Order: sequence, then structure tokens, then C-alpha cells
Amino acid sequence: MRHMRWRTTLLAAALVLGIGAAPVPEITLWRMDCGTFVTKGLTDSCYLIRHGRQLMLWDTGLGTELIGHPKTDAAGSVILVTESLVAELARIGIKPDQIDIVALSHMHGDHISQAASFPHAKLLIGRQDWEALTATTPAPHLEPDRLAPWIKGGAPKELIDGDKDVFGDGTVMMIATPGHTAGHHALLVRLKKLGPVMLTGDLYNATEQYRQKLMPKHNADTDQTRASFKRFDEIASAEKALVIIQHERNDIAKLPLFPQPAN
Repeated sequence: MRHMRWRTTLLAAALVLGIGAAPVPEITLWRMDCGTFVTKGLTDSCYLIRHGRQLMLWDTGLGTELIGHPKTDAAGSVILVTESLVAELARIGIKPDQIDIVALSHMHGDHISQAASFPHAKLLIGRQDWEALTATTPAPHLEPDRLAPWIKGGAPKELIDGDKDVFGDGTVMMIATPGHTAGHHALLVRLKKLGPVMLTGDLYNATEQYRQKLMPKHNADTDQTRASFKRFDEIASAEKALVIIQHERNDIAKLPLFPQPAN
């Protein structure tokens, strides 16, 4: 059933992108450096997407308080950030108030911690993750203050149930892949030259885990994650997509190095 629903989505997207439809804006994708888990050998990647005149961030990484002040987490891993997203964006001439959308794969701190640098953007987040962050007593490991402009300040938001066609033309799709968290999403970006690219969020976090279909260490629902593995892989196969594991250091080179974009 999931596969049939995705085929229906693909057909709708094909109609949107087909002959006679309104021209599809140029899509451009940049990989941004949002931190490093030094001891674990993992990166923390964020992404900037330009859709015509609109700009979207996918995940916002670790917090800027780590710049110049690396910390050691409870597992003994050294974590650091060398440059803020705001500073990286400035290198390609983009100011924080030019970001139209901040879309989050899920609610964990290494994916949301610089979101508040873009308080005028519209937030896209899985409904279940939002509800966990805004619960009367959030779980101790969660950091709802990272989303203060939307939780406390009334900035615009959309809570996502299932898949989300971000721009309504099939070019950028949030794909529901629950399990790591209840509201987890991956992202499909259809580029004209490079072709479809799929960003994993934390469904997969390393090459070996992807190959062997191992459960993430921190995981909310094993059955959901297994189903999401299957769904993600079916979509990637159907799309002939380039899969990029966001935490995999070796996958950085799959896209042009910043500030060069993929298109």
C-alpha cells in the first residue's frame, strides 16, 4: 500500500512537471557544515535549497555555543562547531531574513539547534515531534527552547502529517519515515542536472548501518523504523536517487563542496 501511494505521488509530480504545466523554477542545493562528532567520526550536515526565489533550510545542526568551545557528551564524544549557519550563508550573500522555510527532519538537538537564527521563516516539522517538544513536561533530552520563535513567539509553522510536497510542484518532498522519532522525515530533492537526491535525516546515520539495516542507537519504534527502511529504499530505487547519509563524513563529497552548489 505504501508503495502504491508513493507511485500515485510520483504520477502527480510527473503531471506537474510535464508538458503544458507551469515552468518549474530552477532548484539548487548546497551542503552546509553544521558541526562534527569528532570521536565518532561523524559529520552534522545541513542543506540549503533554492527553489526559484524561495530559500529553504533542511535541518539546522548543532548549536553556535560550541564555536570555539567544543564539548564532550555523556558518551565521551567530542562535539564541535567551527562556523555558524548565518556566517556560512553570508559567504554566498544570503541574510537570515531571506530564509523562507526551515524544515526539520526531526526534533533532536543536533538537527534543530540553529533554527532560532531564522525567526521569520516558516517552520515545517512532523506533528508528533512538535507535540513531543511542546508537551507539558518534555523528555529531558529534548531542547524545546531551540524552537522558541515558533513555540513561544508565534512565528509561522506547519505541522506535517505524512508526506509533504513543500513547493507544490513535486521538486522537494518531505517523506514520512517514522521510527527514529515518531515524526521523522527524509527529503527528496529533484535536481535538473544531478537528478534526484535523497537526504536521510537520521533514518540512516552511517554507511555500514545503511548497508546492514541496523537499528539506530537512539530509536523510538523498531517496527516503524524497519518499515521506513523499506519505504525509503523503495523510493530511492524508483527514483534512481543519489542517497546522502547526513551524518556520514564520506558522503560529503557526493555534492559539490561549499560554496559550490548542485543543480
